[in-house]
Amino acid sequence: MRKIILITTCIFCLNIQLQSEETKPSLDCTKTVRPSFPAKIVRMNHLDSTQKVGDRLEAGQIAGTMSALPEVVSPLFESQYRKAEQLYSEKKFDEVITILEPTVKVEKRNPFLWNLYARALYAAKRKKESFLAYQTLLSINDADETYNEDGSPNLVIIDVWFLEAYWKISSIYLDQGEYAKSIFYNRKMLDIVTFANKQYDPNNMIYNVTALSYLAEAYYFLNLKEPNNYYACETLKLDPNNQYVSQFIL
Repeated sequence: MRKIILITTCIFCLNIQLQSEETKPSLDCTKTVRPSFPAKIVRMNHLDSTQKVGDRLEAGQIAGTMSALPEVVSPLFESQYRKAEQLYSEKKFDEVITILEPTVKVEKRNPFLWNLYARALYAAKRKKESFLAYQTLLSINDADETYNEDGSPNLVIIDVWFLEAYWKISSIYLDQGEYAKSIFYNRKMLDIVTFANKQYDPNNMIYNVTALSYLAEAYYFLNLKEPNNYYACETLKLDPNNQYVSQFIL
């Protein structure tokens, strides 16, 4: 009796496996289309643009080059900021936080202090605090953004000095299940890296694989097949053996 049960069980398992293979989504990368950025107007701050107002950019077309960063970023805490920068490069994130925490309480609208503070909190795995710090940073940098009555973006600000901030807050929104917001901020980073950076080379920028796979994941949970398939295909184009994105294909 036990042999019969075992054989029956194995056949049952095989049927499940075959059904699973049959129902696995197919991915046709020959017809995918890059989704348009969801805004009527996009303004790039701190970008020396090569384009005229109203010009339309295509993938791979250069929008301009980043403006030079200021030599002094803080009138009161320049030495503390530079020390914190050095400590961050040494991965001493808790020390960075200790140095910068009092500075952002004084220079409350200084984006450079907030950015490094948020980065250190993120690296120290203090995501809730990092999220709040990034929200403060973006409220400063993107204050001119406007939205339509239905909540869709009208004027979108992209500050090319702080592209990483969009990427970091996007990943936190993804963790929180805020998929639309994750997509919005991820694409703020990824689209401008693609369009505005004359040094852009997707084959040498591995972090783009992660960004692309996260977009596929977010669209997966929103059940939007076309953009999901586009970003899954883009991920696999750069990393054909990527196992992460294979979980999130519609």
